[in-house]
Amino acid sequence: MTMAERDRQFDVLTDRLADLHRADGPADTSDLITVVTGPVGVGKTALLQSLARRCAETGVAYLGASASRSERTVPLEVIRQLVRRATWDETDRERVGRLLDRAVLRWGETTDEEALAPLTAAIGGELLDLATRTPTLIAVDDVQHADVPSLRCLDHLARRVTGLRVLIVLTEAPRTRAWHPTAYAELLQPARLHRIRLPLLSADGTFRILADRLGVPVARRVADEAYRISGGNPLLVHALADDHPAGADAPVPGEAFREAVLSCLYRCELLVLKTARVLAVTEEPLHGPLLPHLLDLPTEPNLSAVDPSTSAGLVTADGLRHPAVRRAVLDGMTVEERARLHRAAAQLLHDDGAPPTRVAPHLLTTDELTEPWMAQTLLDAGEQALTDGDVDTARRYLRRANRDCPDECLRARIRSALARAEWRLDPQAAVPHLHGVATAVRAGHLGSRQAAGPIQYLLWHGQPDRAVELIHHLGERADSLDTHTAVDLMIIRGWMATLYPGAPVDAPAWPVPTRDPLALARVRHRLRGVLLLRTVLERGDLDALEDAERTLATLSLDDEPSMWSAVCAVIAMIYADRLDLADEWCDRLDRIASARRHRTPRALLTAVAATVAGRRGDLHRARELADSALNRLSPKGWGVAIGAPLAVRLWTLTRLEEWEEAAACLRTPVPPALFETPFGLHYLHARGLHAIAAGSPEAALADFQLCGQLMTSWRLDLAPLVPWRTESARALLQLGRRQQAEKLVREELDRLRPTDLRWRGIALRVLGTASEGPDRIRYLRGAVRLLRQCGARVELAHALGDLGQALQQAGDLRQARSTSRAARDLAEDCGIPALRPAVAAGRTAAADPDADTGLLLTGLSDAESRVAALAAQGHTNREIAERMFLTVSAIEQRLTRIYRKLDVHSRSELAARLRFDR
Repeated sequence: MTMAERDRQFDVLTDRLADLHRADGPADTSDLITVVTGPVGVGKTALLQSLARRCAETGVAYLGASASRSERTVPLEVIRQLVRRATWDETDRERVGRLLDRAVLRWGETTDEEALAPLTAAIGGELLDLATRTPTLIAVDDVQHADVPSLRCLDHLARRVTGLRVLIVLTEAPRTRAWHPTAYAELLQPARLHRIRLPLLSADGTFRILADRLGVPVARRVADEAYRISGGNPLLVHALADDHPAGADAPVPGEAFREAVLSCLYRCELLVLKTARVLAVTEEPLHGPLLPHLLDLPTEPNLSAVDPSTSAGLVTADGLRHPAVRRAVLDGMTVEERARLHRAAAQLLHDDGAPPTRVAPHLLTTDELTEPWMAQTLLDAGEQALTDGDVDTARRYLRRANRDCPDECLRARIRSALARAEWRLDPQAAVPHLHGVATAVRAGHLGSRQAAGPIQYLLWHGQPDRAVELIHHLGERADSLDTHTAVDLMIIRGWMATLYPGAPVDAPAWPVPTRDPLALARVRHRLRGVLLLRTVLERGDLDALEDAERTLATLSLDDEPSMWSAVCAVIAMIYADRLDLADEWCDRLDRIASARRHRTPRALLTAVAATVAGRRGDLHRARELADSALNRLSPKGWGVAIGAPLAVRLWTLTRLEEWEEAAACLRTPVPPALFETPFGLHYLHARGLHAIAAGSPEAALADFQLCGQLMTSWRLDLAPLVPWRTESARALLQLGRRQQAEKLVREELDRLRPTDLRWRGIALRVLGTASEGPDRIRYLRGAVRLLRQCGARVELAHALGDLGQALQQAGDLRQARSTSRAARDLAEDCGIPALRPAVAAGRTAAADPDADTGLLLTGLSDAESRVAALAAQGHTNREIAERMFLTVSAIEQRLTRIYRKLDVHSRSELAARLRFDR
């Protein structure tokens, strides 16, 4: 072992060894015994070994022995080890052996010190005779474990070596209490001792050992942390070096470190070992109130004796030195030992009135929850962990309580809390607990407060009928004076009316606290997000938007209900078309939800952010956010809310013309109850738009009309939710039913509010498409103005494209060229692959002679495909140039490249190739 920071101590020993060779003999001093003292593992044995090698080099006889805790009761064991090293002849060895055997028998018969004195003197005399024959070093390692007869014989020798060429060196570790106090005290009298202390290493000493073992570069990286872990104990430092993996930038305590920690503890006093085990289990400070009660000792221990010196640096005032030390101590305990200490600690903490969060960790490892307070404590600690956002800890507490709780009422409350904990991480994981909660509600074991969360989870998972049944059960049991239950049920009904606007929830049979201002304030507080959302949808005024900002600014967001209110407020901003504010709050709320481990609200927030990005025209970001939202929860875990991210993804992929992935969205299974919720409206809207783009206007019209039927029956016929009339008109135009389309659009325009700029602009674009002549340009210009004003970039790009086409048909080529160029630039900025002109009034896609201009040919760019299509239709180069706002020479150059790429030589061959590719 490397001797770091031990040079001074070794020099003192070698100087005293050199005195044995002085011509006039050793100095006549009172320091007859040299004692090397220090904690376990600091290198005392290594120092003796180095001294033994020096003896061999200088011709000094070395008599060495090592005491052991297990041999404390074996008489004269240390003396026998010394005698075995002697250079006696066979006669002397047999004589001394018989003397030791007789002494062992005599010591077994009596403990009378006076009667045993002659034997002690005889053995001591033999040692003295041996020591005077040649310069001699007598060394005993761990002398604190030596047996009493050996201590007596060493004391006899020590009192007679003055002036002789004899050096006695003993090593000892600090003790919490002496094993043989009288004999030990007589041997180690301070008046004849010279103590050499070996302290724990400094940070520099730790670095020196690691540099010697691992190299200087590695030591520089890991020395500070290694010193913090080991406390400067050389044995632990060497163990860390043994465990260190190549290339690591920090110490990695492993098997060698664990064995070194346990070796230190087993070599320390029993009190130290027991103290370390209790500290590892309780994680309490050394002088905490639990430790004296948990130490299984026959008498009251004196814990002041346990310190870094007596514990090899493993125990400090704050407890065990490092988590790695704690893991090593726990690994050295049996499962039964840990369970016993945890249970005893839990009982003590409970009796002292400790909070549940301190008691619960100890109950996790108990075999059975035999006491009534145990399951209740785990429930209280789990609910507190939920409040603090530590969902994983809450689940561990609640699962443990649910496994062994014998009381049905308490078990029902535990399952309700466990459903809430599981739902935060994965709503699907809460489903197995919902049946038990429903049964408990019917049996009267749960009140409205505990049932509120599970009822909302039933709604989330598309089971409104069961939720309504539980609401009625709670209402029938409510006392006429139970205001709290009435308030809870009103809140549940408020959320249900938002998620399932058409659910048949009858008027409450329980008392409505209309005259209790505190109760009404609580209802308004819990439903403020819902009320705000309805206000924005129904009125859409600026006051409601200010209320949304005020609501978000005042919400604490510490609990999940507040987070859901915040989500509703952001959705209200989207419906009010304040996308800048909604985007800012999505980012802020996502950070809070991430820190608080609100996984499910965070997933829905990501879907909301995707909606914002899509409406702002950032299609690629909208797609990324929609994918991220869908990946945060499993498809079943999303429940009916899957309609939100799925609708954004389908709409975005349709705009990006990624048809295969869009079709995959339609194959994603959705719960039937989705179409009873507003999420279903957005899904139907996106599916209808995809059907229009795919050339299936009949399917699109069916989806849009279903939206209209649902919204009308829910009394939510509002364009900011879904503009079903405008979208139906778009499908009708593809079907060639211009008059019906125009009627629907005009009806939509009459219903829109002055603040609905986006939806008015979209409706005007469709109306312009359905019109001809000057009215078409006028409507399209109005649409462009409104869409530019509200920032609807995707729709604006399409409206500019339609306006450019209308201006070209009207003969205003210069204005058409600039408008079409602006449309292409905006489309490219939004990520739209290619603009497609809207179907004009009275024409179907099949009948449109320009329909082929949207065909994409393999190997050609978008522009080249359009040139090829127009040339195949028989248009001249000049006509193609006017349509595409390019010069004739540019068209000729493109045609040359097209012929070369497609390996054709004439327009007729090009037309044939075009029909083949189609």
